[in-house]
Amino acid sequence: MLDLTDDDVRSILREYRNGGAISRLYATGEITRETLTEIGVLTTLLDEEGKDEAAERLWDVIGYLDAVGERPPVKGWTAKL
Repeated sequence: MLDLTDDDVRSILREYRNGGAISRLYATGEITRETLTEIGVLTTLLDEEGKDEAAERLWDVIGYLDAVGERPPVKGWTAKL
């Protein structure tokens, strides 16, 4: 797994914003159990579609989520990036 920065995570998630937990992480830095679930489901779907590189990048995001843990929205999230 790569050591991702907050900016790396936002870049990876940009195209997967869904109006749910992934969008909240992208926009605010908030991480909940739902975030991990949504990204896990998306990773599985991409794997099934043969989009291995995209799925691998999302596995890196999952590693980031595991390392950071749950957190509320981060004040100044987009400004600090």
